[in-house]
Amino acid sequence: MGSATPIEALIRIEGDSWMFERADPAALAAARHRIVVHENGSPLSLGGCTDMSTALDVARRMAEVDGRVVLIQNL
Repeated sequence: MGSATPIEALIRIEGDSWMFERADPAALAAARHRIVVHENGSPLSLGGCTDMSTALDVARRMAEVDGRVVLIQNL
């Protein structure tokens, strides 16, 4: 799996049970594939990858470790 590069939040607002972060659009523009799982019956986007190989590695690892089904969406 490729190395993970964190995207720093420009703004972070936290409540009692939630958190909102806004990231730099230029940093997000490099993502080409979104990693999505179902959480409590609705889709939850976990993040993005810059290439399909990394997205497949992430999905494979999540399936092996957590037993989750992962959707890879092209952006």
